[in-house]
Amino acid sequence: MVPIVFGLSGSSVLLQRLRQRFSGLPLESHLIHENLDDADVLGRWRAILQRDRETNKYRSVFRKKNPLVSICITTADRADILADRALASIAEQTYKNLEVIIVGDCCEDNTDAVVAGFRDRRIKFFNLKKRGPYPRPSLDRWMVAGTNAVNFALERVRGDFVTHLDEDDTFEPHRIEILVREIQRSVADVVFHPFYWQDEDHSWKVLGSGVPELGQTTTGSILYHKWFARVPWDLYAFRLREPGDWNRLRKFKALGANFYYVDQILAHHWRYPVRDEFVAKHGETFLD
Repeated sequence: MVPIVFGLSGSSVLLQRLRQRFSGLPLESHLIHENLDDADVLGRWRAILQRDRETNKYRSVFRKKNPLVSICITTADRADILADRALASIAEQTYKNLEVIIVGDCCEDNTDAVVAGFRDRRIKFFNLKKRGPYPRPSLDRWMVAGTNAVNFALERVRGDFVTHLDEDDTFEPHRIEILVREIQRSVADVVFHPFYWQDEDHSWKVLGSGVPELGQTTTGSILYHKWFARVPWDLYAFRLREPGDWNRLRKFKALGANFYYVDQILAHHWRYPVRDEFVAKHGETFLD
């Protein structure tokens, strides 16, 4: 699988001026890429997607009786939360043909032992030897935290379809079964759904407008054709003031992905318990 490189980390004087010129405009309608080659790259990959869609290899996954689904999870020193939420909800899935790729962002707790305790051959755990580099603790860091770990997972997926789950979030038991059925029926590139969002007062509200957009669509609310696993998370998405998951979904849209909305609430996005105060790893470096 060849990853698509959009070059969002450029920093020439010309590009800095372009960013300043467009900085006050809404991202969705006036977004510019930070690398002057991006338009050409995007055009080439859009053409490749259009070509590949017509091949039997691409379309065959929609006809499979029991396609393999890859679930990517990143985690960072929260073994108990990972077990009680993400892994417990995966164990309850009615759809069983799964591979679960968990990548620790340099975990130093007992995550490996906790994962092994599930005794599930579908689960694979990898642990990165170092964390980052990411921006220093800030909103910028929140936007791209876990980028290296999730890209490591994407390089290893074998599934016909791919989805994601945060370590502290949960799927409804029928989520994968429903989404596999709907993506095969609709022959869409991406299916997405509404989800419960935990508010600051611990109450729950429903997000998901039926349109893939910032604030209404998240990593845990999509399932997509394996072709799109070649689109990596961008470590520099924070420079565009975008969370990494939305930055990637916006690229799906720019490539011409066909989205199909499944109007069923199929996940919980938890706010609590909040993550412990940040502590740098030994030898950890940061992006300036």
